[in-house]
Amino acid sequence: MSAISLSNIVAQPSSTSSAISHNPTPWQKYLAERRPEVKQLQEALQSGNLSGAEAAYNNLVSLGKTVLHRNNPFVWTNRAADFSAIGGALQSGNLAAAQQAFSALESTFKLQPSAESNPTASTSESGVNVIA
Repeated sequence: MSAISLSNIVAQPSSTSSAISHNPTPWQKYLAERRPEVKQLQEALQSGNLSGAEAAYNNLVSLGKTVLHRNNPFVWTNRAADFSAIGGALQSGNLAAAQQAFSALESTFKLQPSAESNPTASTSESGVNVIA
């Protein structure tokens, strides 16, 4: 099994983030809550911990329901589909498929969507979209 890198999903601090952190928007607060939950899911999948992955997945679903009023913590369609695929794989007990779906989700953070398709998207210093 190859290692899954969270560096593309979790925003790295930048020089401009300190100015934002003093008065974060609700969206920034949500992302700050989502990052450690995604990391827990990643770690559980990497270690082969099916019950831990299910718990982390369910925590992310709860976060999506609470903040976004959706059963999915991702708003971009492709990311939401990958996240749902993780859930389906976990529900059937297929850890390998869940790991593959997580890799697919992770890969969407390496792509830069056009600003026209989402004017509220922002990017980190590396150019990786870390918002939705």
